[in-house]
Amino acid sequence: MIFGVNATKSAVVIAETKGVGDKFVITAIRPIPFQVRSGDDLAELLQRLITLFDRKGVGSVIALLKCSSGRFGSCLEAIKGEAMVELAAAQRGLRVVKVAPQSLKKTL
Repeated sequence: MIFGVNATKSAVVIAETKGVGDKFVITAIRPIPFQVRSGDDLAELLQRLITLFDRKGVGSVIALLKCSSGRFGSCLEAIKGEAMVELAAAQRGLRVVKVAPQSLKKTL
């Protein structure tokens, strides 16, 4: 399974897929809402991601749409959400493939 992941200011959006190569389909899209008011909020997001990856993550790959940088880059909350996805994946031994927004079409 491939998890397509995009972090925004208020949610980590996860697209679950099945299939391989260019023959894959999206089976579910689920946002995991979060706020960053304290470290507890990030710990809660991390736990929710770990739970999701535990249930469906065996042998999975995380395709992480990287946060943008520069003048019109991503907000701090989205960057923190991305970091929690990477941490959850690392704790579960899942491979993370980072996809730059400008190369998303080419990658797919």
